[in-house]
Amino acid sequence: MVFNRQCFALKCCWVLAMLIALRQGKSQEFCKKDSQDENCKEQFVYSKGVKVLTVATDENHGFERFMRSAKIYGIDVEVLGKTAVWAGGDMNFPGGGQKINLLKEKLNEIAETSSPETIVLFTDSYDVLFLAGVEEIVKRFQAFPNTRVLFSAEQFCWPDAKLAGLYPKIEVSSPYLNSGGFIGYLTQLQAILNFKTVSDKEDDQLYYTKIYLDKSLRETLKISLDHNSAIFQNLNGALSDVQLKTNTTETYPYIENVVTKQRPLIVHGNGPSKLTLNHFGNYLAKAWSAAEGCTLCNEKRVILKDDLPTVMVAVFIEQATPFLKEFLEQVLTTDYPKEKIHLLLRNNVEYHETEVDEFFQTHSKYYATAKRIKPDDFIAESEARNIAKDRCVNSACDYLFSIDSLSRLEANTLRYLLSSGYDVVAPMLVRPGHAWSNFWGAINSAGFYARSADYMDIVYRVVK
Repeated sequence: MVFNRQCFALKCCWVLAMLIALRQGKSQEFCKKDSQDENCKEQFVYSKGVKVLTVATDENHGFERFMRSAKIYGIDVEVLGKTAVWAGGDMNFPGGGQKINLLKEKLNEIAETSSPETIVLFTDSYDVLFLAGVEEIVKRFQAFPNTRVLFSAEQFCWPDAKLAGLYPKIEVSSPYLNSGGFIGYLTQLQAILNFKTVSDKEDDQLYYTKIYLDKSLRETLKISLDHNSAIFQNLNGALSDVQLKTNTTETYPYIENVVTKQRPLIVHGNGPSKLTLNHFGNYLAKAWSAAEGCTLCNEKRVILKDDLPTVMVAVFIEQATPFLKEFLEQVLTTDYPKEKIHLLLRNNVEYHETEVDEFFQTHSKYYATAKRIKPDDFIAESEARNIAKDRCVNSACDYLFSIDSLSRLEANTLRYLLSSGYDVVAPMLVRPGHAWSNFWGAINSAGFYARSADYMDIVYRVVK
């Protein structure tokens, strides 16, 4: 996947990022189905169904990606809070108690008609991807000895670092509870959720952490942490532990925790690791394969219907341009209804002014709206481009199509781009035989260019 950054009110853009390194760690033992260990035997009791739940009050790109991954692996997810207004605070800071309250209400409802042995899987949605089906997830959960509830684990004690010293002393790579994913039996989860009242703005992870740190509750409810990411992989703090495997004998890419030697079944881009999750999202959940290329691209492609979107076509003439007349003719003959186009024509070259003005005076009346920016308006290029963006936002147009006069258009270009299904599409320009391109495979913490691990494969079109 990829980093979702708001460009302006209409659409969003995505940037790819990835970090890889190696570190050594400790393995974890699991139950086997034929184990004679009494703590293991009870884990393989038949469950009469699995409930998969999440919370989402906004159907954004992260949610769409999450639901797509669920669909890929045949997971029926019930979304809680779809019609609710989010009151859990800014999740860049402590908060999220609303998730507890929504889940508590749902579990109490499920308990009225379901077996106490019903297994419930809960995950966040905006920054989570499923990487396997429910059957495999449950199988791994039931392999944890003496466990009725399993929380994901991470490398940071958040939101209260002072609680780190209260955790059980154990040498693992991820010692601390993370509430972005957990699985357990209904009876024990109900006991956790109903333990005490919590407000919508209190922190959900702190709530679960304090219950886990209570030794009596932890042992009575048999709560464990997925220290080695057998099921849940939290990325924050673990970027060097996790490798994306694309060039393997398997059909689709997967991730591996090279420290614990596990292949996680759910990945969570918690905290500042969302850039990496966005990058992984371009490959995982069967989004890409070496044989078929970008299967996600094919899924997203749409058929344009009669009710076409409205487009702001912003033309920029920033330097003297050979064959400008032919370029303007290509703009004019674009295969798209002119009543669906808002035209903005920016010319910053005095030499072209007569030709550009003649074009505008002749054809502007056929467009939904038309605006000129002339050389003697003394408007900088950056300001002119912002004018196009703001004019689009304020004129109820659906898309902004920005094109410079040095480009060349085919008649169907605009329709082709709109049918891609993506919110932002930009050209990738390369120098054949060289590593140079205008493509930023990643960005660093300061927002500047960084080389991504798949940059060369993209430039040389090995990944496409």
